[in-house]
Amino acid sequence: MTDKDRSAFIPPCIPTLVEKPPEGDRWAHEIKYDGYRTQIHLIGRNVYGYTRNGHDWSNKYGSVLVAARETIRCDAILDGEMVVQDETGRSDFKKLATAIRWENASLLFYAFDLLWVDGNDLRKVRCEERRFRLEILLGPPRPDTPIQFSQSFEGSGAEFFGAVERMGLEGIVSKRRASIYRSGPSKDWLKTKAYMTGEFVVIGYERKRGEAPSLLLAEGTDSKLRYVGRAIPAIPQAQRDELWKALESLHTSHFATPIGAGNKAAVPVQPVLKVMAKHLRGEEKLRHATVVDILTP
Repeated sequence: MTDKDRSAFIPPCIPTLVEKPPEGDRWAHEIKYDGYRTQIHLIGRNVYGYTRNGHDWSNKYGSVLVAARETIRCDAILDGEMVVQDETGRSDFKKLATAIRWENASLLFYAFDLLWVDGNDLRKVRCEERRFRLEILLGPPRPDTPIQFSQSFEGSGAEFFGAVERMGLEGIVSKRRASIYRSGPSKDWLKTKAYMTGEFVVIGYERKRGEAPSLLLAEGTDSKLRYVGRAIPAIPQAQRDELWKALESLHTSHFATPIGAGNKAAVPVQPVLKVMAKHLRGEEKLRHATVVDILTP
């Protein structure tokens, strides 16, 4: 049996999205980092890095994995988030793919759980105990290493979320301190995400019977648009009537950018109308998006 066979990938625990964080001393809260969910396996002399879906990305995370082996002297499995930060210290999802390919040394791994250590499966151990052991394993905070511990806050979830939102971060994850680690969707881990507003170009729309009408939005320049998802108009009725009238005058035969499968009922329009849309921060595609204003051309 090889070192790699001794510890198979563990499907991760997936937090449930909620409108507001839980309160009470049964919960601890952490910053939700905007990156790629990553599992690091340290087995013997070898170190492996896996994506959320279990793909082996060890060759993409070289600098971080070397640092993990230097920091951690035992066999272990760490759950965390791979990120790259901007000049203000915020995780920058848009720069992550480029950093993985060309700037490996800029990657950071925020470890937030310890699933296995020296042959012992810790998934049945309380969350707060697993995190305590993880913090001890990583040692005192060091700014010169890409392996960092995700610190927790144990006060008011609402206050912590408010502070995180004011800092322009993606949101928080709240974890039940006594919970065990279960793979798959979990209500012992809850994520509360901040909203942001951005400017987008309307490239089409859908008006299906029995469903709320939606706009298909893209971002970028006129010469290079990228489809980002749908948004439901949340504007006064008079403004909505003007919107549909304007869109009908902009009908065209094809979309300005590919919109993917599942949009057979969508009507393409010329990409000239711009809107302001409110959506969840830190998502590659728009989620829970609503149009809040129509911008004058």
